[in-house]
Amino acid sequence: MTAAAPDLTTPPPPIALEEFSARRALALRVAAEHELDGLLVWGSRNWPWAVRWLADHQSGFMQQGAASTFGDKGFSVLILPADGDPILVLDQRVRPGEVAIEDARTGPTITPAVADALREAGLVGRRLGIVGEGALLDRQRREVEDALGTSLNLVPADRWIEPLAQIKSPAEQELLRYASHVGSAWMTAMMEAVEPGRTEADLVAAGLPIMLAAGGWPMDVVAGSGNPARPQAERGIPSFDARRPFAAGDLVRVDGFGPVAGGYYCDLARSACVGAEPTDEQRAVLEQAVELIDLLVGALRPGVTFGSVHDLGVDYLVQHGHPPHGYFEGFWPAFGHQLGLGTTAPFVSEGESALVTPGMSLSLEIVVGTPATGGISHEECVIIHEDHVEVTTASCRQRWW
Repeated sequence: MTAAAPDLTTPPPPIALEEFSARRALALRVAAEHELDGLLVWGSRNWPWAVRWLADHQSGFMQQGAASTFGDKGFSVLILPADGDPILVLDQRVRPGEVAIEDARTGPTITPAVADALREAGLVGRRLGIVGEGALLDRQRREVEDALGTSLNLVPADRWIEPLAQIKSPAEQELLRYASHVGSAWMTAMMEAVEPGRTEADLVAAGLPIMLAAGGWPMDVVAGSGNPARPQAERGIPSFDARRPFAAGDLVRVDGFGPVAGGYYCDLARSACVGAEPTDEQRAVLEQAVELIDLLVGALRPGVTFGSVHDLGVDYLVQHGHPPHGYFEGFWPAFGHQLGLGTTAPFVSEGESALVTPGMSLSLEIVVGTPATGGISHEECVIIHEDHVEVTTASCRQRWW
């Protein structure tokens, strides 16, 4: 079942301030259940989910080196006391109404301002849950403690707070639908540009105007091509080759992802054969990639575990003569992940006991192939409902051969 296609240039309304307030209240109720006096929520440009979900802020700065005068650029921090008003510490000024916290303050560097906010909130020496722990640098913790003159009493709290963000509200679902529709149009433009003589960069150039017009931006476009198909770019970002031209009979795979509206992501992959009918072996892996993802989508329903969906994917690949995770073997032993303000857990991976639940948004993906064909990819995004699975990327056709 597919979503109605919105106007690409008209995103849904932003998340209401009342929803952010409700999220913070819910997070504090969970914190109280674990005898925490408040939450220290850390976010970076690259790992923004916690601050973005609770306070609607993500830094636009690239992270600077530790020795830099501006080493705290690229971070923002929310101090959320059990009793008292929240304080958001930023690395740049914002205008009124641009974030979901009334007391949003900036400082030349983040860590002294965080120490000041903790004092003001009466949280020095108190038991605090650390949320977004992966974004907190060890040196930043030391700097806050030096400024306070005492150690922080931090309890890892992502395990309790992150699951709250896994069930997407109706407003979030609308933003994710829009992101997937934009992503589908973006991917369609790239696939339509697959012709002999063009390059992976030409495909990126063909799709970029669609993302820009919709207010989105690609975090990266990961491509592989050739016969056999493989990554042609140097390791790093961008992950596509700007120079090597396609030849007839090459296989091409493209995986594009990035934020579109409100920080909510699109993420999908498609593959094609360049300017020729695929060989029987090429066609087999192209069809198997689509068939596998369709199988996994069909297995999603409330109450099943992520691990059981993973096992179904392994069984399919092994039965068709592939390694248990296809070309992801040794790199990404999973068949997908939650999708929202980026890629988040739980993953469709071995032994994952998390249950598929209405309101979840998932991205299901695979890279599969043979030594002769190389690796090709396919990926779809879905929203889980009580009685059906909504494929939000269905407006991008599956087969380009």
